[in-house]
Amino acid sequence: MNRLLSANFARLWRSKIFYGSALFMIGYSIFFYRDVYITIYVKHKAYTNWNLGLFGGLLPIGIVLAIFVSFYIGTEYAGGTIRNKIAAGHSRFHIYVANLLVCYAAAVIMMAVYCTMSMVTGIILVGRETISGIWKPGWGVVMSLFILIAYTAILVFVVMVDMNTARTGIVSMVLAMLILAAGIVVVQYLEMPEYAVRLEEVQDASGEMVTVETIVYNSRYLSGEKRELYERAKLILPSCQVMEVMNRDVEYSVKQPAGMAGIALVFTAAGIWIFKEKDIR
Repeated sequence: MNRLLSANFARLWRSKIFYGSALFMIGYSIFFYRDVYITIYVKHKAYTNWNLGLFGGLLPIGIVLAIFVSFYIGTEYAGGTIRNKIAAGHSRFHIYVANLLVCYAAAVIMMAVYCTMSMVTGIILVGRETISGIWKPGWGVVMSLFILIAYTAILVFVVMVDMNTARTGIVSMVLAMLILAAGIVVVQYLEMPEYAVRLEEVQDASGEMVTVETIVYNSRYLSGEKRELYERAKLILPSCQVMEVMNRDVEYSVKQPAGMAGIALVFTAAGIWIFKEKDIR
């Protein structure tokens, strides 16, 4: 196992796609704070959600990881490296876990690069409030680590069970985008109010048209079993937890990291089982 990890990390430090991903995260951070600077000092508008600044890198990380994992592991299949590792006597369990751990380490490094760049850029362009205004940063960091392991486990599963590098690259990208879109939709529906205000033009006693507010039931509001289903989806979709971490008013609970850990365990166990049974050609 140690030899596998050493070899994988050595390859990671030589990986151009890894450094390219880290550079993208740096650029994403700079671009974000550039917009914040324009909002505050050019448009003269208030900005208070500093969680979005520090943890905003979680938004594109699924797609970035999809590209990285598909290339990093895909080249092992394409070059026959995995077949050679098996022939050298390494167990398939150790091969799978070593790839998972190195990809997770890469994800953590990418996110750490983003957060570090965010703090530096934020302080330079805006001030120390970009750090002091973060809501429950400790919980945010913990949740980020669990979100990353969930994303990594899902994407490593996709790539490790299919030897077709081109196909897994496409599937990984599409899956990452679908997870992101599904998370946005789930959170939007759960945040819809039960009642909404409707403005209507009516005539008063004198015959003049006036605008009145009417409280109406929101037909799109989720209730009952449907709401419970969406709440469960929120706990197991990494993208939903991304939205939570970026929310300055979020109330964390142990269910959130537990949901991410559960997803990681399920995909890892399934991936190891399929990989063990797979005919590696």
